[in-house]
Parts: sequence; structure tokens; C-alpha cells
Amino acid sequence: MKNLNLNSLRMFESAARHGSFLKAGAEMNLSQGAISQRIKQLELELGAMLFEREPRGVSLTKAGQELAQTVETCLEMLDKTASQIQQLGNEITVHVSPTIARKWLAPRLPMFSKLKPGLQLTIEASAQVLERPLHQNEIALRHGKTFRPGRGQQMQRLIELELVAVCSPELPGIGAQPSLEKILASSLIQDSHRRWDKLLACHCSQEILEPLNFNSASLAIDAAINKQGIAIVPFLFVQDDIDAGHLREVWRDKQASGEYIFLVWPTQPATSKPVMDVIHWIQNAFGQNPTGQSI
Repeated sequence: MKNLNLNSLRMFESAARHGSFLKAGAEMNLSQGAISQRIKQLELELGAMLFEREPRGVSLTKAGQELAQTVETCLEMLDKTASQIQQLGNEITVHVSPTIARKWLAPRLPMFSKLKPGLQLTIEASAQVLERPLHQNEIALRHGKTFRPGRGQQMQRLIELELVAVCSPELPGIGAQPSLEKILASSLIQDSHRRWDKLLACHCSQEILEPLNFNSASLAIDAAINKQGIAIVPFLFVQDDIDAGHLREVWRDKQASGEYIFLVWPTQPATSKPVMDVIHWIQNAFGQNPTGQSI
């Protein structure tokens, strides 16, 4: 037997459910005649009558009843599978460092969900840069001075980060507007970039306490919030905590940091709309348009 036409089966299912070719046509935006013709063709292919034609509609024959049960089950399975496949296309994985995840991305996820309710973001946070190529529904946000995208990937440099020194508003002995010299003589906190070490080498000749070192900016920020000292970190990662009153800015580096946020996504002949929606949302959040120009 030749493969049965799926559209014909859908028309049959609608007519069987409504008991009417007219109602089936209205549901599928087709004429009653188009439905009747397809059903006749289906009956010819199967070699059996599927409907009893009656003055006020149609009713299923025994063969029609058996086919209706099978078609209904199969169409439900097809629709469910198609929905699952579409849902997979709406699941986007974002690879980020733990600090970007905690201090920038996570606080913005509720707003993203309101703007894009049909998209689901999965956050993969790791300090290690992903070595394999990005898959179709993956993008990455990285922080550093340079970044070389792998084969099959494209990259956009979003912003250059500003460095600030922050501490708890309740940290004693700092004053309202401390000088850099006073800050350097205080309890210092730094992450793996060791930015205090560079400043101490240039601005301090006296013996001082060794800074408290962490391997991530988010841990250094948490230590500052907990009144353990003054942390030097990118402003991007502490802006929300400053706005919330958990931290206060006591110094800002006037020199360019040379540190950037990079957006990376796979190069494809036609990147899917869900991926581009996430990319455009991130670009807009950093004041960039899709061409990479500032807005």
C-alpha cells in the first residue's frame, strides 16, 4: 500500500470527530467539497468505506471507527513530538563565568522571562573557557583582556569594564571620600586578577598587610559585603549591590582597564530566531545594537 497522505488523515480525523464534512472544512479552512474529495480518495486507497453519508451529516462505518481510533492516537503522538522538538529549539544554553552568572545574569533573568516567555535559558557557569565548539543553541559570555573565538564561532566585544573599589557602608575607618593612599593602607580584597598588587607596586612604598585573595570576583564581592575589607572589581559586577545599599564605591580607576565582556555564538548559515532573540537581548542590555555599534 502507498503511504497515506497526512493531510488526508487529518481531514478524516476532523470529519470523524465532528460527524460532518462541512464542520471539518470550517475547522481546516477548506470547502466541504475539498474534504469530501479527500475522503473519497482515502477510501479508494484503503479499499473500504469509512463514512455512511447521511442527510444531516456523516457517521463512521466499522472500518472508519477502527481507523479513527488509530489516527487519533497517531496524530496526538505527532503533535506531542512536534511540540517537544519546538521546545528544544527554545532552550538556549548560556556559558558564563560564575561571577557573570551571579552578579549580572541571574538578577536579570526575571525580566528576560517577562520579555521572552517562550524561551528557556539554561545557565552553565564555569571558570574554565569551553574548549569545544558551541552547539547550535549555545552562546557564551566571557570576561577577560582578550578572547580568540574558536572555529565556527563569531564574537562581539560588548564593553570595556571600569574598575572600582567598594566596601560595606558599615566598614569602619574609611571615611566618606578616602584617598587612594588611605585605601591601600586598609584591609584589601582581590580576585585572581590581583589588581591591588599592581596598584600597590606603583603607589605604596611602606609595608602593608597582604591582600585577602579569592579565585573569583563574586567571592571577593561577598567578602566586601561582609565587611572584610575593600575589594577592587569591575563596576558591572557590583552595580546592583551598590544600588541596593550593600556596597559603596570609594574609588574608581581613571585608567582604562583593558578588560572586556565578550559575546560569542556559533556561526551558522541561518542562526535560529530563539538564539538571535537572546543575543539581541544581551546586546541591548550592554548598549549595543545587532551590528556591534553602541546605541
